[in-house]
Amino acid sequence: MDSAGRELTLPKSGALITPRMAKALDVEIGSELRAERMDGAVITFEVANIVDFPVGNEIYISRTAFAEVSRLPFMISVLFVNGPGLDISALQSDPRVSLIESKSEMEANMTIVLEMLGSLQMVLIIFAGLLAFAVMMVLGTMNYHERIRELATLKVLGFHQREMKRLVLRETIWIALLGLPCGTLAGFGLVCLMQAQTTNPDMEISPLLAPSSIVLSCALILAFALFVNYLMGRTFKGIDMTASLKSVE
Repeated sequence: MDSAGRELTLPKSGALITPRMAKALDVEIGSELRAERMDGAVITFEVANIVDFPVGNEIYISRTAFAEVSRLPFMISVLFVNGPGLDISALQSDPRVSLIESKSEMEANMTIVLEMLGSLQMVLIIFAGLLAFAVMMVLGTMNYHERIRELATLKVLGFHQREMKRLVLRETIWIALLGLPCGTLAGFGLVCLMQAQTTNPDMEISPLLAPSSIVLSCALILAFALFVNYLMGRTFKGIDMTASLKSVE
């Protein structure tokens, strides 16, 4: 079966290859490929179809198709056995078989790899959140210190603390709202870049970006912005009007 769950049969003519191999060799369906064996014999065959297998990057050819392009003996290196109530005791005692792995064992091994990747993703998410909070905190602090004379002037003119927060701290919310679309688009590009770096010829990792993940990340950024505004708003009470107005810009 391919990655979409469709059952595949080996063609009687030509061979099947993966999209990763097709991209690496710059070929498409109908193209001609030349393969060289260890003994130097060259086999020429046609690409019958490109099938997506998440794991593995081999050339899949049937016995009939192989007999059309080569007179060399057909040797099976990997055997997929399917069916209910299979007895593999004969295969286990066969000296020609070096490894037997069931589907459940393959799934368990892949689950271990995916769990490790999930732990790494969680670490990246936590550090990304801390970085976003630190950046917003620094920007909020810089904005406060750069506009402390304006805040002192507003306080002298009789503006209430709530009105001052509404005038000054609203900027942080607008910056966050305007930056979310740009950050989301940049995030998609970063995910594609990470996928290109992590994909190898033997395994391909397809990213899954659910709408709930995007909404959750945007809500987290807005929560950080509101929390920074809350912390900055508490400092309004301690503004020294005299010292602030006498300071040199």
